[in-house]
Amino acid sequence: MTHPAAVGRASRPVGGPVAVLVAAAVWGTTGTATHFAPGVPAVVFGAVTFGLGGLVLAATTGRSAVRAVTGPGSRRWVLLGAVSLVVYAVAFYAALADAGVALGTTVAIGSSPLFAGLVEWVADGRRVAGRWVVATLVSVVGMVVVTLARSEAPGSGSLPLGLGSALLAGLAYATYSWAVARGMHAASRARPASSLPGTGAGTAPGAAGRGVVGAVFGLAAVPLVVLALVAGHDALSVGANWPVFVYLALVPTVLGHSLYAVGLRRVSASVATLLSLFEPVVAAVLAMLVVGEHLGAAGWAGVGLVVAGLAVLALPKRGGVPTSR
Repeated sequence: MTHPAAVGRASRPVGGPVAVLVAAAVWGTTGTATHFAPGVPAVVFGAVTFGLGGLVLAATTGRSAVRAVTGPGSRRWVLLGAVSLVVYAVAFYAALADAGVALGTTVAIGSSPLFAGLVEWVADGRRVAGRWVVATLVSVVGMVVVTLARSEAPGSGSLPLGLGSALLAGLAYATYSWAVARGMHAASRARPASSLPGTGAGTAPGAAGRGVVGAVFGLAAVPLVVLALVAGHDALSVGANWPVFVYLALVPTVLGHSLYAVGLRRVSASVATLLSLFEPVVAAVLAMLVVGEHLGAAGWAGVGLVVAGLAVLALPKRGGVPTSR
């Protein structure tokens, strides 16, 4: 029997992947933005970005976020997503500090699609498709080449600790994506469109999805705001840093994760995390054009591999949409 959610995804096969790709492109501007606030510790960027952005997301979703937290079907997924988001914010920036930006980013973002496929296989019993495996391998190799081609200094901390933090960040990001996808599905089932007076068909799933994302970010914002106030007191007192903080909170966080939530309503977590590998490609190109980093022939070859891997995933499949679950 065909699942109703699968029907919705099949009717709009392009919207989900495109939303994730645009989100990844927006996330790719993060590194360039931090260039305009020198001297701010990496962990402060993470805490402020996700903390302030989380409060905005929770406020804009309002009652939908409250329903996601209190609803018996979605509550556990919201809690799991919030915990995963906090772990990701801390572990990712710890990886950058200890392993360096290039290696830390490569391991964290590159491992997330693999962890996402593993989580779906273990938790849902869903086997990943052969096309997904090929696309993942090609894209991860390309992303490694792109990231390592950027001439950046290694971190000053412990390399084993940095690599461990990066892997933890990759697992946390994959778990966050899976939990949000499950939470949106549970919230949509608990509040069908027909039960909302004066609401057209298909409105409730969208509102439920935004509510789950708002609830996840709102809960995660509480400890992250405390961390930002404790660890970033000096950086927060500099007025010139706030345009960067506001941009990071509103664009990569609020806009980027809202688009990512739209994508998660139409594609699986494993596919979404694979598509998000487009982020380091955008980051590398912007670093070259704005910051003045050198990409080189190897870097452009890596860009080509990432695009090729995503193209493999996007190729039409006879009788269905390759990006559906």
